[in-house]
Amino acid sequence: MGDPATGMTGKVVDSVVHTSVATFYSNLVTRPTGRAVRSAIEEQLQGGRGRCVSVLDFSQVGVLDFSCADEVIAKLLRRYLRSDRPSDAFFIVQGVLEHHRDPIDAVLRRHNLLLVAVESGRPALWGPAPGRLRAAWDCLDRMGRLGASEFASTYGVNQATASSWLRRLVNWRVAVPESFDSFSSLPAVLSRRDGGEAPEAGRYPAAAEEMAPYGPEPSGGDGHPRPSGDTDPYPSAPGGSKPLPAY
Repeated sequence: MGDPATGMTGKVVDSVVHTSVATFYSNLVTRPTGRAVRSAIEEQLQGGRGRCVSVLDFSQVGVLDFSCADEVIAKLLRRYLRSDRPSDAFFIVQGVLEHHRDPIDAVLRRHNLLLVAVESGRPALWGPAPGRLRAAWDCLDRMGRLGASEFASTYGVNQATASSWLRRLVNWRVAVPESFDSFSSLPAVLSRRDGGEAPEAGRYPAAAEEMAPYGPEPSGGDGHPRPSGDTDPYPSAPGGSKPLPAY
């Protein structure tokens, strides 16, 4: 059952698919190996109806090279970012170790992608997110579930601006919409699906340097897609030169 006051539904996702990546290969090296793993993951998601969270577990993976990270992570994310994606799937990786991070982060930055990763038990946003987008994700991650009005109040911006930034997280598949203006973090969705409580505010103490100010960014577009009705005019394609406005 949903909450009629907030418009939130009780069923945010229809299924969760857990995949131990080491089931396919314990060492992910060479591009053909990466293609085989990605194909197996996509096959697991075929035929699913509704919204799905795919949890990719790297805890038993030994070696991960850059070519496999490109095939397994980057190409998978790119396919499910497209409007003609095979299914409404969101991805989160867990069990990532220090030696996994460099190749994954490198391919995310090369292809301008974002990914939620759980490292040492703590979720983080990986990839080249600009400061204000990262601040939105950090806020959502701490709260677990968040409405645009709450975000607007936290950062002192109008609700249209708050909604715009939260919807960008959805566009990049690192947050899940619950209703028109309410959103959940991927870890919170998994927690509720597993029968646990939604994470509470302040679940992770935020260091000051992690709380990017919701103000101007350095010049240059961030390359992230803009939802319809977006309120700020910064360029949406890489290489733009117009600075982000302050609110």
